[in-house]
Amino acid sequence: MLATQMIHGTTLSDAWLNTVRAVDEAPARTLYHLVTRIERPVEEVDEIRAAIDWLLGNDDYPPVDTVANTIFPAAIASTSSDHVELVERYTSMYPTLRRLHRNNRYGTYFGRIVAHPTPKGDNNQLAELIRRLNTELKTPGPKSARYEMSISSPGDAEPSAEAIHVYSVGRDNSAMGFPCLSFCSFQLDHDSLHLVAHYRRQHLIERGYGNYLGLGRLLEYVCAATRLRLGQLTVVAGVASVEPARYKIAELVSRAARTD
Repeated sequence: MLATQMIHGTTLSDAWLNTVRAVDEAPARTLYHLVTRIERPVEEVDEIRAAIDWLLGNDDYPPVDTVANTIFPAAIASTSSDHVELVERYTSMYPTLRRLHRNNRYGTYFGRIVAHPTPKGDNNQLAELIRRLNTELKTPGPKSARYEMSISSPGDAEPSAEAIHVYSVGRDNSAMGFPCLSFCSFQLDHDSLHLVAHYRRQHLIERGYGNYLGLGRLLEYVCAATRLRLGQLTVVAGVASVEPARYKIAELVSRAARTD
């Protein structure tokens, strides 16, 4: 019987390792409707980060930061004066990023966030999210849940002006490929901002840690731009899997457990 499983971690690294352990012990190394909650979504544990870096390098997969940058390009952001400059610089190099990296040929999540295609032209969703939060924060009773990056309805003739889309109807027809991230939902909690991200499927070894880190950095950036405190990150996976047995999960856990 299908049952939601909740995983918790204080740091990003703890949460990822706890999730891997739970899925690795499940039948067929797969869990459905898996929820991972991270209290401090940009804080890492050196030993766990070293273990996943070792595993990814051993199997010739992209490093953690390469995956994280598809969601939020931290290095570009750190040398940009604000989100306007960040978006300008990123969009200018976007065609090159898509051409040089095979995994980016359909685009990146951050590319969709800042230039999502709509019938009225590209929609800069990061700017809209920051604008909306700052507008609400100036009111005496700011709304807590109107900050979405959501999947559009297949029946919609045109995206809603209130929606911030990651998935693009009519363009994303691959059964298995990009985008696995369906939507992001931000919640304003007094002076803190939380994020819930939903994946239709998540491969926890190849991309899971980088996904968590990219989402945490995205949330941290929005908090800095709106002077809000960094809240919690919750990641929901419709299907979560630990990839085949060639991945040395036992050794990964052993290396990471050196923090104990």
